[in-house]
Amino acid sequence: MLVLVGILVGLFLLLALGTWLSNRFGKQTSEPEEKTTISLDCCGAHEICDFEEMLNNPDEIVYFEDEELDRYKGVNPNEYEDEQIDEFREVLYTLDGEEVRKWLLSIERRKIQLPSVLKQEAIQLLAEA
Repeated sequence: MLVLVGILVGLFLLLALGTWLSNRFGKQTSEPEEKTTISLDCCGAHEICDFEEMLNNPDEIVYFEDEELDRYKGVNPNEYEDEQIDEFREVLYTLDGEEVRKWLLSIERRKIQLPSVLKQEAIQLLAEA
């Protein structure tokens, strides 16, 4: 009986030692954790803060994998053909609900006017977000 207790205590000590060594030395070989810095004046709603920061920097243009739309700079919103409207629609509907507002600001800064028929669709997507 005493031998059985001794074996159990020995196994427990080996397990505790293995756990301690793993915790102590195992973390050194892992990837360092990425730390995000949040502005002290941020409200906690990062999407809103990002958008406000974008508003405060009028020279900043964020692309949403839509560089091909730059060729429509200066085109009247009523002059788009169906294929061109579909290009805008494809980008619009691939955006996350929170990204729609940023995308609309982005194309406005790039002097691209949203086709008239898509304005109502964009407003509905903004309302749903």
